[in-house]
Amino acid sequence: MAEAKSLLSLIARGYAAGREDAATEALCFILSRSDSARDEFAKFLGDDGKPLPIARFSTQQRVNGAYPDMACFDDDGNHVAFVESKFWASLTRRQPVDYWEALPDDRPAALLFLAPASRVARTGDGWLRAELVERLRLAGHDLTPAEWQEREDLVTAMSNDGQRRLMLSSWDALLDRLAERTDKNGDSRARFEVTELRGLACDAIRDDNPVVDANLKQLIAEAVAQVKDSGWANTDGLTVGGSAGDHYVRFFRLGGRTTGLRIDYKAVKQTGKPLWLWFWHTRDRRNAVGLNEVRDKLGALAEPGLEWLPKDICVPIDLPVGAGREARLDALVAELKRVAKIIDPYVPTYHREPPTG
Repeated sequence: MAEAKSLLSLIARGYAAGREDAATEALCFILSRSDSARDEFAKFLGDDGKPLPIARFSTQQRVNGAYPDMACFDDDGNHVAFVESKFWASLTRRQPVDYWEALPDDRPAALLFLAPASRVARTGDGWLRAELVERLRLAGHDLTPAEWQEREDLVTAMSNDGQRRLMLSSWDALLDRLAERTDKNGDSRARFEVTELRGLACDAIRDDNPVVDANLKQLIAEAVAQVKDSGWANTDGLTVGGSAGDHYVRFFRLGGRTTGLRIDYKAVKQTGKPLWLWFWHTRDRRNAVGLNEVRDKLGALAEPGLEWLPKDICVPIDLPVGAGREARLDALVAELKRVAKIIDPYVPTYHREPPTG
């Protein structure tokens, strides 16, 4: 077992609720007890040097049928911000749209996502920024172009009314500010607590990273886009899904059937293979090819699959070890086209009409 970076991190390892919940509770605890930490946090969430009027905090409070990790209130009890703690888990179905819509649109407010630095970066792994903005856009919420502040490791975008602010920050960026402010104000207790929280975040980012999850999701997105552009895949009406801590999947149609590139977190630990092409048993009428036909044509490629999905076809995708990013992308695109052509070598089979009756 890797050495824990703090007492808080060591204790948090023993709770099934996960380190995201532990980190949120710790942050709420610090902000609720320390005036200097709270003032700096309000300044961090504000815009143009105007702090948000934050008076108190609450965790796991129901909002619009969902439960943001932390809610921030003004003196009158109105919501002024929501905070979501992320390490490597995917966005949930309600994130970020439900939380964004619960924020007031007639005064300054903020929605903050805290994540590992690689999920905030301007290039490379920074897939989370695009996913947040795209989900809001698809729900009818247009934002100003996202601005990346390299020095502060922060991405921001504003609603068109200039009131609501979407923020994506690394844990280090926020905790650096809280540590500096509590140090300056001589708040030794809060400064110690920030150090404990930093240890928890550091361990979670290091230990919970399934084969650099963000890298793999970005690779998946680009590969599916390339295969779609080539005519061998279709993504109409399909997006991403999954279950936090269990799997992540990017859905699309390939070989006349709805499929998905699946990151399976259980498989990472048991087989060392994180990435799978997943054909699951479903009666989706859009499927022009039956699952048994896919299994027959793929033959040995369809075996042994994943033991916890015995009715499905799970084809492991092996990316070249030690290769650069472009080589890995080319290999993934080539494998998807190869599978599509095995199922139907003559025409992209998603063009086939589904069976009638």
